[in-house]
Amino acid sequence: MVINKLVLDNLVDEDFHLIAIHCSAEVYKVVFYLNKFLGLNLQRTPKDVDYNYPEGMAFYELYDYYSKDEGFNYYLVSNKYSIKANHLQSNGFLFEGETKKKAYLLPEFKRVDCFLKIEDNSESVITKELLLAISKINQIVTAYTVEVTQMKSIENLIFS
Repeated sequence: MVINKLVLDNLVDEDFHLIAIHCSAEVYKVVFYLNKFLGLNLQRTPKDVDYNYPEGMAFYELYDYYSKDEGFNYYLVSNKYSIKANHLQSNGFLFEGETKKKAYLLPEFKRVDCFLKIEDNSESVITKELLLAISKINQIVTAYTVEVTQMKSIENLIFS
């Protein structure tokens, strides 16, 4: 009997740029400032990026914008979510407690608050100028590019 084996090594196209953002504000405020200072129009998508973990479901906020002038898709996604999990066994206390566990969209970047993903097939994104504009926003502590080829959980960045 012949067994056919399919290998899906190239499931994710690496035709995008990824900027990690550390910030002191909530994600929706970061979206407001990015829209204001970069001239974007990021809007919340009807569905968040959700993952099912053993502790519970995690929902990562997702904002998107398509620039007709540039031909780019912009996505801003949160990296952190607090999963509220009830104790399964009684621990002897009068009131049952909740525990919160942090879940990360990209676990190898636990200190990053959100990511700006720019899908670009023409390689014409000028990331240095973009990073300079992002760094001028007071609520953003730091922003830097992430080397996509070195990521372990790149499949978590498939949004469509």
